[in-house]
Amino acid sequence: MQKSMPNLYDSELQLTEYCLKVNPKSYGSWHHRQWVLITRPDPDWKTELNLCNKYLKMDERNFHTWHYRSFVVSKCQPSLKDEFDFTTEKLLDNFSNYSAWHYRSKMLVELYPDVKGGRPIEDSHHKHELKMVQSAAFTDPDDTSAWFYQRWLLGAVKNNVDLAVISVTPSNTSLAFSQYVSKDFVNSKIEIIINDLPVSGEWLSCIGNQYDNLWIFKHNVLIEDGLDIKVQYEIENGQKQVLSCVPIKPFTYVGRNKVNFQKHYSVPVLNELKDQLESCRQLLAMEPDNKWTLLTTTVFLNCINAKLYHTEVIDNLKTLKSIDKLRAGYYEDLKTKWCIENQLYKDYENGELVFKVNFGEKISCLPHLQYYSHCEKVDLSNQNLTSKVLPSLIVLQNCKCLSLKNNKLTSLRGFPSLALEELDLQGNDLDINEVNRIREVFKGNIIF
Repeated sequence: MQKSMPNLYDSELQLTEYCLKVNPKSYGSWHHRQWVLITRPDPDWKTELNLCNKYLKMDERNFHTWHYRSFVVSKCQPSLKDEFDFTTEKLLDNFSNYSAWHYRSKMLVELYPDVKGGRPIEDSHHKHELKMVQSAAFTDPDDTSAWFYQRWLLGAVKNNVDLAVISVTPSNTSLAFSQYVSKDFVNSKIEIIINDLPVSGEWLSCIGNQYDNLWIFKHNVLIEDGLDIKVQYEIENGQKQVLSCVPIKPFTYVGRNKVNFQKHYSVPVLNELKDQLESCRQLLAMEPDNKWTLLTTTVFLNCINAKLYHTEVIDNLKTLKSIDKLRAGYYEDLKTKWCIENQLYKDYENGELVFKVNFGEKISCLPHLQYYSHCEKVDLSNQNLTSKVLPSLIVLQNCKCLSLKNNKLTSLRGFPSLALEELDLQGNDLDINEVNRIREVFKGNIIF
């Protein structure tokens, strides 16, 4: 039996190849071939790589073959440069190739990382890829594959975790971060210091997860007036920064960091983005209703200088909603996100302790809500919020007065446990029986 096994394996491979000739996009055939090669002790990976070349020559966009090629490469580990050059060859044959662009992105970050600057891609190659994808996008502005790769390139920047705000009260000490971080992260990189003494305690996620953007610090220190409260946190390269808290009322301290949502590109890459922005404007002048060109122009503006171009960015998103109705929800969420970011700059600079949407646009989602976790009053009235946003309100750990008046709430399912003194639910299509059930467990005043 042992002697016949190699022949049996070969027969199975021949069977799958016959099936692939009939249907090169057969999930079962590719999967079975993969299983045979994993199972047999003497797989010929070079033959498999040649098989991939053969089928990608027949159809360079067959994502089944690209997926299988990725598996084969993980086993035989050919030169990454050769694989990268292979994607170039396939893209020059046909720019409209999602699989090739995606596979290329995996090679790019491994081949050309910016080791010195800490960015995902080294500057010269980042710039080269932007030029290449621009050529692809301009060759066929209606093809989406190049636009998506371009969006990925624009997001290939260094993303630092920032401490946003700390709030300290007798009942609660909470820290909000710009991104989701783990318990190990806060344990190793964050230290609370009161009157020059480190404070011992336990970190708890406000939603009970391993990762969170708002962490609660449980400790036994009595919070009273006249304390010197600081948080020391570790940033990149082991450097440490200190954020000091200030008293905002008796027994309550808040420390806010600087807000920064701007993507940071190297000077060569930024100059390339500016050149491509101008090219997009020229293309847009010829095809004003091309949604991909308009969206790319909008993203370029936000990437280059979100504050400077904010008004134009929002106007463009409104236009996109009207010409691309199938993605209206996406544009609306993007508009909300960028409007909230713009408001956060002002609120943090002005030391605001109340959160109220003040940019004249009704919102249906709540991005960056953890940045307002220190606010005791939150006014979300007269918006388009639905019941699906209710669980996200858990980050409002210090909120005492919350208004959800005149929204589109139809249920209170998922409403978090908060120490509210007042909750305004007027103007929502809610069942009075459900509101009454909330009243039974709610210690504050519910207006309905």
